[in-house]
Amino acid sequence: MTASPSMPPEIARKISWRLGPLMILMYMANQLDRANIGYAALTMNQELGMTAAQYGLAASLFFIGYVLFEVPSNLCMYRFGARLWMTRIMITWGVVSSLTCLVPNAQWLYVARFVLGVFEAGLFPGMVFYLTLWLPAKDRVWMMSLFVTAIPLTGVFGAPISTWLMAHVTLFGLSGWRAMIFLEGLPSIALGIFVFFYLPDSPARARWLSPTEKSAVASVLALEQKQSQASASQRHDSVWTTLSNPRVWALGAVYFGINAGIVSLLFFLPQVVASFEKTLGVKYTITQIGMITAIPFAFAAVSMLVWGRMMQRRQLSSRHVAGPLLVCAAALTTAMWMTSPYAAIAAFAIGAAGCFCTMTTFWQLPTRFLAERAAAAGIAMITSLGVCAGFVLPYFIGWSKDVTGHFAVAFYGVSILMVVSAVIVTALEASRRKAAGGLTPAT
Repeated sequence: MTASPSMPPEIARKISWRLGPLMILMYMANQLDRANIGYAALTMNQELGMTAAQYGLAASLFFIGYVLFEVPSNLCMYRFGARLWMTRIMITWGVVSSLTCLVPNAQWLYVARFVLGVFEAGLFPGMVFYLTLWLPAKDRVWMMSLFVTAIPLTGVFGAPISTWLMAHVTLFGLSGWRAMIFLEGLPSIALGIFVFFYLPDSPARARWLSPTEKSAVASVLALEQKQSQASASQRHDSVWTTLSNPRVWALGAVYFGINAGIVSLLFFLPQVVASFEKTLGVKYTITQIGMITAIPFAFAAVSMLVWGRMMQRRQLSSRHVAGPLLVCAAALTTAMWMTSPYAAIAAFAIGAAGCFCTMTTFWQLPTRFLAERAAAAGIAMITSLGVCAGFVLPYFIGWSKDVTGHFAVAFYGVSILMVVSAVIVTALEASRRKAAGGLTPAT
């Protein structure tokens, strides 16, 4: 097998430091504008007369718009260029996010969330594509790890900031949650404008790269493209068989379970903390709820960095996905049993760490379980299946809260999904080893 090309380390570091911080900020803004409805729900649901199920539906509709328009947005990205299209995405979603503060009822909130999903569609693929213009695959791994870390970091900073704005800021006569929604859409607009002027279209237009460095970048990327073209016919054939590959569906089910945990924490943890008043007899202000909510995400962010460093020294296998999944499932279940708010938050912190650590190892699996020609199309399919958790789980959790009066049953359900995912990924590993031993033909 031909070795993957690698950028000279000093050039890779220079590119990463120039592009990485801004792109991580972009992804954090992306995560905040889709998830801040979870903090708004602390007062929004009552003001709009919404049930928990209606709130869950509003959260779900974002993902429906996101999935439906992901492919059209990607096609436009290739047509107009990643930098220009990322600028368009950020400005339009920032405008829609801010205007969501004006919704008069649940029905208009449904429309706003769906449209927000439509306009956010394509940002992450756009950033991934943009990086392919600068770095070969081997050097993009660390950047992708940082993107994933941006999700819990959004909770770390977003929770206290969002709830503080709700409690202390009044703007144009808007209630607290409306002012927060309006203000948090503005950074996305500003970042979109900054991206247009700051990010070069390509290395050839980067003023901070010397002619020698530009030549080195072009040479490495040309070599990678040449190697990719050599196997293009294989990848083309794989697209037609991906949908029928049971391993793709199995990995999609695993990713669904991972996302189930992430969605439940991002969209419902603030409300769970608020429910401690009823279940545990403690009462917190909105600002305190934000500070408490940030704790599990902070623990998860640190754990991801430590876990990622540990995994660099090990041969990855399914147990590095199944293990954190089981830890998360056990922790979320335990959190529902706790009679102390401190113990409950500690359990949620362990659960969040397990869930997010799984993300750093899961995406190493598709190329292990799928033949090379099926990997590219398979990853797209796995992503689509996993994102389905975003428009199934919020409504289920909200409906369960309405029916039972608490969140315990919903989080038990999430835990079961994660256990099933752990079993599936373990079975996949056993199947792979059996096939490698020549007992079963690989697919």
